[in-house]
Amino acid sequence: MQKRLSVAIASVLVLSFGGAAIAAEKADATAYAEEIISMRSSLAKTFVLPGAEVNEDTFKKVCGAVGKKVKEINEKGDVKIRHAATKYRNPVNAATPEEAAVIERFAKEPDLKEVSGTFEKDGKKFSRYTRPIYVESACLACHGEKDARPAFIKAKYPDDRAYGFKTGDLRGIISVVTPTE
Repeated sequence: MQKRLSVAIASVLVLSFGGAAIAAEKADATAYAEEIISMRSSLAKTFVLPGAEVNEDTFKKVCGAVGKKVKEINEKGDVKIRHAATKYRNPVNAATPEEAAVIERFAKEPDLKEVSGTFEKDGKKFSRYTRPIYVESACLACHGEKDARPAFIKAKYPDDRAYGFKTGDLRGIISVVTPTE
């Protein structure tokens, strides 16, 4: 009886600590995703003013700054943040088949705020936390009508697919991947 009770207590402790670790990983991933989404929104509202011309300097202050922050976080440690879209501007951000499926899920379930899960790659286990990115009015300066895009965007991204959006449209996702082992 005592041995069974000890095994039961040990099992509960392992499950509790494992659950706490998973909860902490999700909290960290949530914080990273929120930081990047909020940063993008805030910078766009600050630098993309109604009626103002969007130029390369504006682009660097908004998208460039967000990209730089993501790169800094990715270089710090095990956390990997990725933007992905099916209608992408930069081919680096083209959604993988798995990411495209998550984007489709967000499109079909507009009330869905996040998706999280685990996966294995090269024999290692990871957790992935994903949030949708929605188009705000400031985004339309570069992601609105095809012909209204700034000239530098047209020149720099000749295969651009990231246009034709309206405020509130699903633009893509941000994924935060962390190792679980």
